[in-house]
Amino acid sequence: MKRVLLLVWIAVAMAELAPAQLREYAVHRRGMLHQTVYNTGELGRAYDQGAAGSARGVPSFEWPARSETIIDAVLHNGQYNSFGGGVYLAGSRSDTAARLLSWCGGINEPVAGRFSFPVSVRRTENYPLLADGSLNPSFNPQEAEEIIVTKWGTSIGLTVTRTSRAWSLPDYDDMIIYEYEFEYTGNVDGNPATIETTLPLRDALFGFSYGFGPSMLGYERKFKRWNAADFQALDQFPRFDRTRWMNYNLDRDGKPDPRYFAEWAASQKNGGGLLSPQAVGFLPLYYDTLLLARKGETQIQLQSADSTIWDANLHVKQPFLNRQETSLLSIAKMTPYLDMAQQRKNNPYRDLTVFGPDWVGRGSYNWRQSQKFGVGHILVFGPYNLKIGDKVRFAIAEVAGYGAARKEETEGGLQDEGGSCGELCTEDFVYAVNAFNPVPNWWKPVKYGGGVGTSDSLYTHGSTYLSNFPLPQYVNSNVVTVREVADRAIQLYTGWPLVDHDSTQFWPERSPSQGVYQVPLVFPAPVIKVGNTSLAENRIDWSSEVERFAAPALIAPFSHFEVQKAIHPVGPWERLDSVAQADPRYYKNGTYELIDRATRVGEAFYYAVLSVDKQGNRSGRTNITLHQTQLGGTETLEEVVVVPNPFVVRSGFAGTTSTGGDAGSKIGFYNLPRSCTIRIVSYSGQLIETIVHDSELYSTEYFQVTRNNQVMASGVYFYIVETPDGQRNHGKFVIIH
Repeated sequence: MKRVLLLVWIAVAMAELAPAQLREYAVHRRGMLHQTVYNTGELGRAYDQGAAGSARGVPSFEWPARSETIIDAVLHNGQYNSFGGGVYLAGSRSDTAARLLSWCGGINEPVAGRFSFPVSVRRTENYPLLADGSLNPSFNPQEAEEIIVTKWGTSIGLTVTRTSRAWSLPDYDDMIIYEYEFEYTGNVDGNPATIETTLPLRDALFGFSYGFGPSMLGYERKFKRWNAADFQALDQFPRFDRTRWMNYNLDRDGKPDPRYFAEWAASQKNGGGLLSPQAVGFLPLYYDTLLLARKGETQIQLQSADSTIWDANLHVKQPFLNRQETSLLSIAKMTPYLDMAQQRKNNPYRDLTVFGPDWVGRGSYNWRQSQKFGVGHILVFGPYNLKIGDKVRFAIAEVAGYGAARKEETEGGLQDEGGSCGELCTEDFVYAVNAFNPVPNWWKPVKYGGGVGTSDSLYTHGSTYLSNFPLPQYVNSNVVTVREVADRAIQLYTGWPLVDHDSTQFWPERSPSQGVYQVPLVFPAPVIKVGNTSLAENRIDWSSEVERFAAPALIAPFSHFEVQKAIHPVGPWERLDSVAQADPRYYKNGTYELIDRATRVGEAFYYAVLSVDKQGNRSGRTNITLHQTQLGGTETLEEVVVVPNPFVVRSGFAGTTSTGGDAGSKIGFYNLPRSCTIRIVSYSGQLIETIVHDSELYSTEYFQVTRNNQVMASGVYFYIVETPDGQRNHGKFVIIH
């Protein structure tokens, strides 16, 4: 009996612990930057060098948002920009001679249950409007619209709480801000009921790691894969913007599409002709200075020239390490970087004439590996000395923009550290000559690089794209480049006035320890509903409730709504109409109704309604809704119609499909009963596909792709439609390539 009770007790205890041990995630989807956040410390995806691809619907630093697309019958998951990220932790205790390490993502090995012990994920939506379109009485205008709190334990006794925030406001929707709190609890196994040590943690280092790879769609189109081997072949040039403390990556030419560049550049389909125009990066907004180890309290290894590493408080000047790496972020490779018994991988800045007294003594940037080491970025702070109960805080911003500079900035001499071919083209190790290089733009390319005193030719960086074509519509405000996004991240976190940090140095140690988040507000986009009229037209409805939105930081009074329509969420967006407040054409009894008559049954479009204030500020497209024009299903099986028939490849319907693909790849089956099975058979009798239709809608769509993921060849095909009660109908259709 006692044995039975013991087993029951163990089972109950395990059941209680099980939820806390699950590796789980939540996704930021509010703004234009989408990111997956795990309760293990991982960001975006489990880190690898790209070979594992990506999971559909699980974005990894996706910018622009909602960028999944189908091109030539191939599904592309979107504009993902990172191989993954995470947190590196290290420390020492008196009871062991070994250096203690915890890898919480950003490393090409599993971390959950080994270094990182998942605790919880909590998501909060602070939206101005409720799901029914009414004003949210609990909306807090001084907080983010989307908040995700993840928590995990670590194998070195630090318990981590990470709070990440995102916004939909067009000037602030290209960033996610993370606040980290590392508490030294002594819990090394993830079970808070047991505390394994109370000894101090000395020489603790806190690292933040990213593997940048902008952008997956561009590389899949050019190389047919997303792999670091291609990034490090004169395509990616990482940089360090010292005035903002920003590490970022920029593709050398923006990846013009190899087949459809002219078409997409002119139409803005798939965001335009450049498929990797993103500049993506991260920057610290705050780091703790109070608990930094003082001179004489750390085992840091010094070289004779390192007397400059101590600040006025005798703390080590930060960052401890600022390094770019190859895509191979392995434990064996990273371990020496966090070992206090070894000299720092990058020597501190030493050249006073180049860097000035404020940067000399801080961890330097290894600019000579800007092309060879074009993926991994590691920013490390410390060392810190902690006792049980101590907490160390950091704030990090992820940022994305359309390129890194504007034309006039490049022409004005704007430079960043890195961004050249360094070791691979025998550039001399001379800071004043080679460390700083022009920041390219997408208006007018620049040429630089090549070996000093060698015959190496200069490399072209940038493009003339924006001199010939407009910015894509997903760039939804005058905040365009990654530098401009970074400046607003600094403003949003600190509460300080907006500053152009090209010439004004930002020092994160002077920021507040927690974010202020006082953002200027615009009227939010209304909640919309899209349905069909009896004539198979699309009807867009929304409430006037949004016009009553009020907040102290509201920039200007409400002006009007703008109704838009697109074939894909990234554009191009067509303006259907501007709708004035209480517009008699569309307004009745507190509700607006606009009918889009330019539709046909089976076509699908995205719709959005923006709010616009009297200064012309627009809301974000938070209400994007995909709708396929439909009629109700039939009661019995009648004649089934296939449209178009014959199907001529790339001559299909307008618009998109209900799954977001190119309508030119779609065949529609119409006049279906509510429940049936469709089998497609080749002329030789081979079963090509089986489609189960179970819907109130009277049609279904089919991409001309077989069960083996092959595009169907030209020829005659037969279909058989069968209902659950045995009714049958059959016919044929033709595909012409």
